[in-house]
Amino acid sequence: MTRSYLMPVFAALAIAVGCHAPASAAGTLDGRWLTQDQRAVVVIAPCGDTECGKIVWVKDPIDPSNGKPRRDKNNPDMGLTHRPIIGLATLYKIVANTEGFWDAVSYDPRSGEEHEITIKLAAGGAKMVLRGCALGGLICRSEVWMQAPAVDPAVPAAAN
Repeated sequence: MTRSYLMPVFAALAIAVGCHAPASAAGTLDGRWLTQDQRAVVVIAPCGDTECGKIVWVKDPIDPSNGKPRRDKNNPDMGLTHRPIIGLATLYKIVANTEGFWDAVSYDPRSGEEHEITIKLAAGGAKMVLRGCALGGLICRSEVWMQAPAVDPAVPAAAN
């Protein structure tokens, strides 16, 4: 009997591609969300014909390289590098695809890259899971964002 060395590859592929099961809590993405790294708060609200998520708070709002408010300096479009990070849309074209799931485009101002993602609510709507894949689903990354309080998190005082 021949042992198949491809079984682990097929198993990993099945896990990476995965099947979407309905989320445990259908609802709305609208509201304030604290990013997984707790460095930003994004507000999701109607934006034209769809919804979008804009940065309303960042932990480090001042760029240490110039002492000015952070800008979208890593954007590959040089004409957009002047945009302030506060107010920047990082999630857009958010459209519901099935109960509890949304498709969207994510923009990461740290890398200047866009990615197509899927979003689902979890924990009764208290968490939002954002998942993006590349190479036909072979490489995926997820982040979990938590509902943010109505007041922005405190920024630690600068060390003297």
